[in-house]
This record gives sequence, structure tokens and C-alpha cells, in this order.
Amino acid sequence: MIRLTIEQAALKRNIKTQTELKNRVLKKTGIELRAASISDMYRNNKMQINRDHLDAIMQGLDITDFNEVLTIIPDGSKDSK
Repeated sequence: MIRLTIEQAALKRNIKTQTELKNRVLKKTGIELRAASISDMYRNNKMQINRDHLDAIMQGLDITDFNEVLTIIPDGSKDSK
């Protein structure tokens, strides 16, 4: 299983709310993501990941390493449920 860890990456950068993240993405990239899109990715509710949205969020957070926003959880581990 792949888990999005956008919330943790944002918190490391002192971005505490989804609205702050949305505004930062807009300011740094000029891309206005829907609040629902940010919420789904922030809360790890997406089964499919829109690469353009992930790219915009990574740019907004000044992230170049996917390991900061994605974690692989082995099947069968307690975190995969």
C-alpha cells in the first residue's frame, strides 16, 4: 500500500491547515487546486493520485524527494489496514 504523507510534510514546514497549503500552492505555482482535492490527498483518502496535483503540492512545499510525501506500507502490516 502507498500512503500519502502530505499532512506531515506540511507540518514540518509550519503549514498547519489545508487552507494554508492551498494558498501556498497557489502563491508558489499559480495553480489553484480545489479544496476537495487537497483534502483528499491531505487525509490520504485517494485511491488514485493525480500526478499534476501531487506535483503542484510538492512545488508548493519545496519538496523534490517523493519520500517526503509517499510512504510504502508493506501488505499485512498493522498500518496497511
